[in-house]
Amino acid sequence: MRGSTTTVLLERESALAEAAAALRRAEGGQGSSLVVQGPMGVGRSAFLDALSTLTREQGFLLLRAQASAAEEWFRLGVVRQLVDSLRAVVPPEDFVGWLRKAAASLPGGTWTAIPTDDPVTPLPPWSALTWQQVPRWLAGLLGSITEARPVVLMVDDLQWADTESLQALALPLAQRARWPILFVFSVLPGDVRGNQQHVRDLLTPWLGAPGPSAAEVPHACARPPHHRTLELSALGADSIRLLVEQTFREPTDAVFVETVSARSGGNPLLLRTVLDEAHYLRLRPTAAHAAVAATLRPERVRQRLEAFFRSQPDHVRRAAHALTVLGTAADAPFVAHLAELDDLGLTESIDVLRRAGLVDPRHFRLTAGTVLRDLLEESMPAEERTAMRGVAAELLHRTGHPAELAAEQLMGAISLHGPEAVRILRTAADSALRRGSPRDAARYLRRALLDPSLSGRDRALLLIDLATAERSFATAASLRHVVEAVPLLDSVRERADAIARLGPLQMDPPAFRIDTIRAAVAEELGHAGTEDWVERELALRLEAREHILSAQDPEHIQRALRRFRALGPSPRLATTGERELVTSLMHIAFVANTVPAEQLTGLCTRLLEQEPPTPEHVHTTVPLAVNILAGTGQVEGAANWLREANRLAQRRGGDVEQAVIHCEQALVALADGQRAYAQEKIIQADALAGPETSGLPTVCAAVLAIVAMNTGRPELAEQILTQHQLHTENQHLAALLHAARGSLAARRDEPRTALDHFRTAGRHTERIGWLNPVVLPWSSCVALMHHRLGEPEEALAAAELEVGRYRAWGSDSWLGRSLIVLGRVTPGRRGTEVLEEAVALLEKGNNAYDLCRALYALATRPETGRSRSSSALERAQQLIEEHDIPEPAAWIRGKQAKKAGKSGTSGNRLTPSERKVTRLAATGLSNSEISSQLGTSSRMVEKHLTNAYRKLGIRGRPELRPALKKLDGEQRS
Repeated sequence: MRGSTTTVLLERESALAEAAAALRRAEGGQGSSLVVQGPMGVGRSAFLDALSTLTREQGFLLLRAQASAAEEWFRLGVVRQLVDSLRAVVPPEDFVGWLRKAAASLPGGTWTAIPTDDPVTPLPPWSALTWQQVPRWLAGLLGSITEARPVVLMVDDLQWADTESLQALALPLAQRARWPILFVFSVLPGDVRGNQQHVRDLLTPWLGAPGPSAAEVPHACARPPHHRTLELSALGADSIRLLVEQTFREPTDAVFVETVSARSGGNPLLLRTVLDEAHYLRLRPTAAHAAVAATLRPERVRQRLEAFFRSQPDHVRRAAHALTVLGTAADAPFVAHLAELDDLGLTESIDVLRRAGLVDPRHFRLTAGTVLRDLLEESMPAEERTAMRGVAAELLHRTGHPAELAAEQLMGAISLHGPEAVRILRTAADSALRRGSPRDAARYLRRALLDPSLSGRDRALLLIDLATAERSFATAASLRHVVEAVPLLDSVRERADAIARLGPLQMDPPAFRIDTIRAAVAEELGHAGTEDWVERELALRLEAREHILSAQDPEHIQRALRRFRALGPSPRLATTGERELVTSLMHIAFVANTVPAEQLTGLCTRLLEQEPPTPEHVHTTVPLAVNILAGTGQVEGAANWLREANRLAQRRGGDVEQAVIHCEQALVALADGQRAYAQEKIIQADALAGPETSGLPTVCAAVLAIVAMNTGRPELAEQILTQHQLHTENQHLAALLHAARGSLAARRDEPRTALDHFRTAGRHTERIGWLNPVVLPWSSCVALMHHRLGEPEEALAAAELEVGRYRAWGSDSWLGRSLIVLGRVTPGRRGTEVLEEAVALLEKGNNAYDLCRALYALATRPETGRSRSSSALERAQQLIEEHDIPEPAAWIRGKQAKKAGKSGTSGNRLTPSERKVTRLAATGLSNSEISSQLGTSSRMVEKHLTNAYRKLGIRGRPELRPALKKLDGEQRS
């Protein structure tokens, strides 16, 4: 029933009931009047249609007219429509008879006194009727009709009726009480024509407005006739949903319903036109299409709105435009100032707009329904809109409103004029950055850059501010704007500060010639030879960026190592520049494997103690320090530091900050053996690295690839690397890509192809002097492929190369991992001894996953004794349960089943940790008391108890003591 009366008449039951009561009174001989009003588009005409149908069903004779702007000056236009509607529905003989009686009521008293135009169904010659005769003639006509049948006289949009018709209606309206007649008028509140005296006389007949005298109204009834005013209002949520369902004939999404509700404000006309346009565009009532529905601007509504304002004085239009511009910030002084109105003009304008339903009755703003606001703004001439928005922005800013509220005014202006507008936008950008919205800050700054008066240094400073905002979500744009700004700056200090704003991780050498510009500024800063503290600090920061950008140049690595040694064993870390320089040099020492892990661990720990854990650290060298700590295996402090940084980043950081922190957390989790958590973090980071961010920084792409390969996802590593723009130019990324493809080949059981890829990866890292296997353990991968191919000598040589480099590095956890591979490829008892060394080293650390691998490798070697094999498997099983490590569980349990000869009791044996926890629980201690005594978490205590209950076949603590007694007896027997 699209477009039908019933759909528009939702929530009109009470109004129709009032109208039906008025019809019953008229039928009983008690005439009355009914005024139907409501804001534009509320459905007044539709309500009259429904009432017309009801009128005919109950046997009333309907005379109906539609007043319009086109016929406002057409003499007796409404009266003629009423007579025409009568002629269309009654027999000609009845029509002629009533006309004769009407003519007889005129002075002269005979029908022939007025010649007719139509001999078949004669009408009076309207030109022969004077304005004084028409009221008596119409009253005589209605009086003669009501002698035969009850009548409903209906005029829609009464405010547009011509003056003589309005005058003619006044006399019969005054006589309505003695006739079986109902007068129904609809009117748009707020229309200036509704204030005409003749219109007010018809709308408020009880006020005793000037009208016919008693002599003119024979047999007038003393009792006051009934009069009702019906106010039609907007639709509620349930009716809107029903209308949407009727339109699309399919289930509707709540988001779509909310969108069209907000777009229309529940106004039936707005809602109907929005739904019709959505249906025409083949939209569906889904959340996906809600965004499109939110932009619809139906032409029919535009025309109605334009027609309304054409009929209004200019000050009403200006007030509406001021309300549109100000939005929620509107108040009386602001609107008066923008619209250039005095108090009287403002009051009159708001009253007109409020009665027309365009202004909220309780608040000083436009009514709900964004389509009205959009159409009003579009109807404003461009110059007027720009001028009004500029004045509004300055007014809001000057009166202490939030800078962003003022800036939004300027965002809608076509052009900016003067420094005040730029100042407001810059202030708003600062506010947006403080609340953690770099995208909004960039919007304001981009708008400010459109000011044609900006040039030179002023433009450069804006570009630098924009780059600072964009580095959080659009790194390529940030680089581009810094490159554009640097030549426009006056001093070398300003140019150096601009480059230092860029995070070193985002400064890839080929990107926009940034390294060339950095080198030129650094050289200029060095030649200045100043003792100024700020410039010395900037020089250190630029030097740090040079070391990072040149970290794959073997000659530069040697120079950087000499610089690092010159700083001494305990370099200063008091300033940002000092910390950035030391971190960049530590990074080179780390990848080149020239400084032991213990020394770098101490420096990195000191550095994190100096740096606050904020999201902004990703724009410094701090992430490189986190990488180093992961490479040493000492990550507990870094994990806590990153948790706080991540908490703040979720609240006020951009996509880049969150992506880099997720990368750091992934690497730390991998070093700690938390493979599932590490994998979760790389997926989160990769999701944030969309096209707008220009992908991940090179270091982060490398981290994600390393984590993906170490968590069994080489296909994800390959995808991340091939999508990075520098995967062919950056030697480390190229090496990682070959390692990922080697892993995929090994998975396909193509060991020779895998071996070639791993060797190529090794050549890439050796070529740039990156000798620390933590960066890429390619040699152990080569060893395993040789081992699979039955080439023991080559396998042993490759494994020993990596073990030797790890011994030089000095990290127990990473050395333990390499010893697992060496133990696997070393034949005889020597291999078992190597695996025992791996287990001993890994027991010192927190990486339970690698320890499980070492224990499994030891337990499955033929040379390992039965007792040692069983104890190794038990220890592995204990680690699996304590640390929730699902991956090795299948291997361990399978091996245990074989060792136990599939005995029924082995699977129910409690682990040592479970035994401790259950015995303490049996004494009556709570979970928190047990966790305090054992130095573990309450969650782990609960997990041990749950496992123990399952193995013992009991339901909880009350059964624990007897179950443990029974278990002790079984073990003794």
